[in-house]
Parts: sequence; structure tokens; C-alpha cells
Amino acid sequence: MMNKQILYTANSLCMLLVCSILLGAFYFQYVLGEHPCPLCLLQRMGMLGVIFGLTLNTRFGFRNEHVSVVMIAALVGVTFSIRQVLLHVCPQPGEPTGYGTPVMGMHLYTWGVLIFAASILAAAIFLLLIQNEPADTIRRPTLFERVALYVGVGMCLANTIATFVECQLGPCCENGPCP
Repeated sequence: MMNKQILYTANSLCMLLVCSILLGAFYFQYVLGEHPCPLCLLQRMGMLGVIFGLTLNTRFGFRNEHVSVVMIAALVGVTFSIRQVLLHVCPQPGEPTGYGTPVMGMHLYTWGVLIFAASILAAAIFLLLIQNEPADTIRRPTLFERVALYVGVGMCLANTIATFVECQLGPCCENGPCP
């Protein structure tokens, strides 16, 4: 069995990686002025679910249920990512072949498919390596783990606020609130 602290550090690194991806999405939204479409927002929610599952591991110890949250959130996210990829594979006449600026030749939703697939794979590996800790476990995270946890919570709050600013309390359309 692997050293548990290595697994906790890997868990925190995964959390920071997903947070950096969401930070990149903010760059596209606020610096490049590319507002997220409804499917993009749903993919962000999938990434927030992944962060939530990883946060549960950090705070309460490794449990199958926490890793399952990561896998379910990643499955939801990959579903929306694949849907968006398929919409742009064969677009309707007059529609663009992609949405947003490509990064290294692929659009963000295509990267989303890869990110969510990697999340599912990583969660499956965690399931192989962890042993359930007792349900009443509340562990004291290391400084690095606490920083990752706070960054994750901060990204969740930032995405909630950004989505509210973008959509208010109604449905969200590509260029702001629906008419």
C-alpha cells in the first residue's frame, strides 16, 4: 500500500490542476471577452463537482463515496463536453465550426472531454490505492492541502458569482441573459 501522505498530496495537486483550468476559463471570459455558453457553464459545474469530491477527501479522509462524487461529476461533465463537440463536428449551415478561441489546436470543450476522462481515470486509480477511513474521521490537512482546499472553495465561489453576474436568476444564453 502506498504512503497515505503521497495520496493526499496527489489529491491536492489534482484539485489545484482543476482550479487552474477554471482559472484559464476565467481568462477567456474576462480578458478575451468570450462569454461562456450554457454548455460551457454546465461543464464548469462538472469541474466544480470534481473539486468538491477532492475537497471531501482532503477534509474527511479517503472514502469510496468521495471518489464516487469525483467520478459522477466527471461523467456529467464529459457528457456535456461530448455534446458540445458533437454540435460542432457537423454544424448547421451558417453556424461556426467551433466556439471560442482554440488552445493548442483544440477548443475548450474538446479539452473538457480529455480533462473529464483523465479525472475518471485518476479517480479509478485512487479507488485502487486507497483504503476507506472510518466515517467519523476528521483529519488535520497539511498546510499545502489547506491551501489547495481554500483555492478550491475560492474557485467554487468565484464561479458561482461569475455565473450569477452572467445570467442573473434566469436562464443563461450565449451573450448574457435570454431576452
